[in-house]
Amino acid sequence: MATSSQKTSRHPRFVRRVAETMTRQGLIERGDRILVAVSGGPDSVALLSVLHALAPSRHLSLWAAHFNYGLRGAESDADAAFVMRLCERFNLACLCERLTPPKDLCKGRSFQEAARDVRYAALLRLRASLGANKVAVGHTRDDQAETVLMWLLRGTGTTGLSGMPGMRLPIIRPLLTVRRADVLAYLMEQGLDFREDSSNAAPIYLRNRVRHEVLPLLKQFNPGLLDTLARQADILREDDACLERIAAEQSARVGRSGRSNDQSNEWVVDRTGLLALPLAVQRRVVRKAIQHTAGISRGPSFGAVALLIDRIVRGRSGSSARVQGVNVSREYDTIRFERGTVHAVTEEAADSSVALPVPFTISWSLTGQRLQADLAPPSSPSTDTCSLLPATDAMLDADRLTLDLRVRAWKRGDRFQPFGLEGHQKKLQDFFADLKVPRTMRGRIPLVVAPEGLVWVAGHRTDHRFRVTASTRRVLRLTLLDGERREPA
Repeated sequence: MATSSQKTSRHPRFVRRVAETMTRQGLIERGDRILVAVSGGPDSVALLSVLHALAPSRHLSLWAAHFNYGLRGAESDADAAFVMRLCERFNLACLCERLTPPKDLCKGRSFQEAARDVRYAALLRLRASLGANKVAVGHTRDDQAETVLMWLLRGTGTTGLSGMPGMRLPIIRPLLTVRRADVLAYLMEQGLDFREDSSNAAPIYLRNRVRHEVLPLLKQFNPGLLDTLARQADILREDDACLERIAAEQSARVGRSGRSNDQSNEWVVDRTGLLALPLAVQRRVVRKAIQHTAGISRGPSFGAVALLIDRIVRGRSGSSARVQGVNVSREYDTIRFERGTVHAVTEEAADSSVALPVPFTISWSLTGQRLQADLAPPSSPSTDTCSLLPATDAMLDADRLTLDLRVRAWKRGDRFQPFGLEGHQKKLQDFFADLKVPRTMRGRIPLVVAPEGLVWVAGHRTDHRFRVTASTRRVLRLTLLDGERREPA
């Protein structure tokens, strides 16, 4: 009985070469279920032919997927018909879909870029529905060289210059080590037709100009340019992977999850720790923070990250910017990344308040916390006892104030006498600044007020006027529930 290697040896040289590459790089394994993207062009036809030839010996299950954007009218329909006939020849199921990139996805980008994202999303969706474990696409060494040059022309770091990986599961690129000329020779040898996309010659697309103008010119200086660029991409991919591992470790060291609620997700980074890192790692930590917060896998651009480091990380406290739906702000020694829109508390919102009966518990919508008020038994607590309370608890002399309590947000002009300052008055704005309370958080902090004035800056400090003394007979106890517990200020 013939072995798998013996069966493979009877295949054409091109098939054997691709099979050896896939085995060496671990692109396919025995029994894989593979969805193959087939446009009808030479690369995808060769890819489908090679995998079909290897399927029996490797026990592969194959499907083909073709996407019709309908941009070239009858030509696009003819491409779809051609792929259907090819799959019939190979006795393979073909899933053909019409795709149209949403207009918002095309904003600020070429149609080709938007179409690529929609195509990959559709391939992953089909893979899941079929129960396939891999998706094969037909990029060649020529495509790799074009991609590296395109990124170089746009300006990029090591991630862009590392080009396309042979495998980033579930995507595999079995033809990435072969040249387009070898693909065409194989198709001619096998008598396999293919389709030519007329838009591939249109000079309006950057890739086409790189393919037809830039690469031929550069090959005059270096005939082995394709191999040179591929080798460079391989080297930079390893460097990039190393930096990514370091950045992941440092992100966990200098960053942490912030408060989260229905409107936003937060990631908080220690500014001092971030600035102590090499600049290359700083950039990646910032990029990872945005990706984590926004729930995206790519971006932002190198330029956007560099601007954030210059203007926010190295900028003044209170500076902020918005990148890819994430608000990035410096708050003293903290860099905060927050998804969603940060709304400043308006005067109207600050003036509005919520009644806090005693005893009762209310919800504070700006933070999702709850405030509880009740009267404690007359146990004659001392001032010292009150100073040891956690910041989420407050004990006040109930007879020194009117129990017509309300809860509201901070507004300009608020003043109080912070406990511990022996009756000295302070602007609440200055109090927040002294404690380095982030500007974005100040308007969310619940303030408990009575007709006599501000009673408690919840989670921070009570007013000295209403302190508990030895003569206190009734104690008003206020508790902040489900909030971040802070050490007493």
